[in-house]
Amino acid sequence: MSRFLTEKPFIGLKIRGYVSITPDVNELVRKADMEKIDTVWHRFQYQQPQCGFGLTGVCCRHCNTGPCRVDPFGYGFQTGTCGATPDLIASRDLLDLVAHGVATRLQEALIMLKTAKAVAEGSTKAYGLKNPGRLKEITDILGIKAETDTELLAKLVELLETEINRITDEPLVTALKFVPEDVVEKWEKNDLLPRGLAREFFEANYRSNMGTDSDPISVVKQAIRLAIADGLLATFTTTIMDEILLGDKAPGKGKSGLGIIKPENVNIFIRVLPVFAGKIKMAAQDPELVEMAKKAGAKGIAVIIPSGNMIMQELPIITGLTEVMVVDHQCIYPYIVEIAKKYHTKIVIIDPVAKLPGAIHMPMTPENASEVAKEIVKLAIENYANRKKDKIYQPVHVSEFTTNPTLNGLRQAFGGSLKPIADAIKRGDVKGVVVLHHCTNPKVKHNYSHYNIAKKLIENDVLVFAMGCSMMAVALTGLAKPETLKQAGDGLKKLLAIYNLPPVIPLGPCPENTRELFVLYEIAKELGVPFTKAPFAASAPEWMNGKAMSAVLYYLAHGMLSHVGTVPQIAAAPGIEEFLTKEMEKITGGRLVIEPDPFEASEIILKHLEKKKI
Repeated sequence: MSRFLTEKPFIGLKIRGYVSITPDVNELVRKADMEKIDTVWHRFQYQQPQCGFGLTGVCCRHCNTGPCRVDPFGYGFQTGTCGATPDLIASRDLLDLVAHGVATRLQEALIMLKTAKAVAEGSTKAYGLKNPGRLKEITDILGIKAETDTELLAKLVELLETEINRITDEPLVTALKFVPEDVVEKWEKNDLLPRGLAREFFEANYRSNMGTDSDPISVVKQAIRLAIADGLLATFTTTIMDEILLGDKAPGKGKSGLGIIKPENVNIFIRVLPVFAGKIKMAAQDPELVEMAKKAGAKGIAVIIPSGNMIMQELPIITGLTEVMVVDHQCIYPYIVEIAKKYHTKIVIIDPVAKLPGAIHMPMTPENASEVAKEIVKLAIENYANRKKDKIYQPVHVSEFTTNPTLNGLRQAFGGSLKPIADAIKRGDVKGVVVLHHCTNPKVKHNYSHYNIAKKLIENDVLVFAMGCSMMAVALTGLAKPETLKQAGDGLKKLLAIYNLPPVIPLGPCPENTRELFVLYEIAKELGVPFTKAPFAASAPEWMNGKAMSAVLYYLAHGMLSHVGTVPQIAAAPGIEEFLTKEMEKITGGRLVIEPDPFEASEIILKHLEKKKI
């Protein structure tokens, strides 16, 4: 242990009231109380009251003359030591936040590119090219030609790698080729069109450094350019490669909720990219390993691909029923290792770069994925006998939901194209489309805002798509199954009942968030209107990190109303808030809406869609 740190004992501050609207969550938090375990809700409570300078965006740590703080109410001195204003301090922090998020998205893209390259070169047997149709669709748009599918894949990988590594001034190729023309024109006119990702990362670090770019709006524009490069290159790459390598998926049937965890099974809980999650699931079906599990006394092997969203990640350990938890880099709480010490759960991290002290590091690559997956399953089977029977809690909540389709799977679900959605909007049956995305946050009651915004929108004939933790929120609360269509307005029912689809349609994990953009592009094209005139909006009701803020900004850049439900750290930076909430509307047609109340937020979104009525 570092000499600068001391181990913090359990403080024993019990959680009062309910932290979640989702069954089993509150019960497991109470169990943690009794067993002297700190969950994320406990640790958040220990932080209260949080630093007012940090909350309002006027704490600067960009050089060692600081940390500097500025009076958020304007009474004290109004600059840092170097003279940085509240707007400049907040803009630098916003840019850093986005850069951290995009770096994570880039790591995911690099993993997918490495996998695709291995497939193209024939150096892996674990993966293959399962969707040549989607590959052809993407490469046709990009103008890539080749004689064979593997050559086509290799050229696509080469182009994407070039765009990631490029530091020259040419515009980002994928943005020019995929984004609607009216949006690109606004970006070109207002210095928002991104270049290669390496160039945007370099400038992000350059501009946020002390003593370089001192114009807060210039710094925020860099955050927006970097965010666009995320949506149109980093997250774009993960999205398309998932579809190309893993194949098309139609909407299916799935189950969410901690009640999925059954005591009779060897339980492996995973929070990793789909490209690796699938390999662990396949390994668990290996007849030899299944027989090994039965000899250990289990009925079978269950690989649980998030039964809930990220804020729930500690709870499967607290059930006492999880043999192994497998993680990579997706919003992983380092404290899961400390919690696992109190039970029998082993934590395995498979990310080739990120480390997690106290966890078992088993880097997974395209070449060794199948072998590592089997080792993980063996580890879980061997650990089954180590359960602490006096600490077992059997969750009961299970909610069925419609599993996410790929883009082509969604087209097929609507009869071959997204034209039925556009036609419903033109008829007035559907008022518009809203995409819910990203995180959960202990600052608000778990899943409360996601659920209530989605519910209010579908009641008012708005078609809702959901990604990431938001997708799991609507799955857990029952809004992502066809049976819930009865809660929707008559117009939305009329559209979705034909296709047996739910009122909120899941579109996948957040590393594939560009799928929402693809869907919106196609609907706008079918509507026959400029993208910025279409009745679209986005909402991140419980956002908490840079990956989410990147998406918030690239939706904003697309001319969409982009809502956030937890307050970003710009409250003491009036110039930045003015720019994002008002001036951006003059630039792209989009605006940021900051509204913690989900019911107020829903009304604002509905009024916006009414103004955009076709």
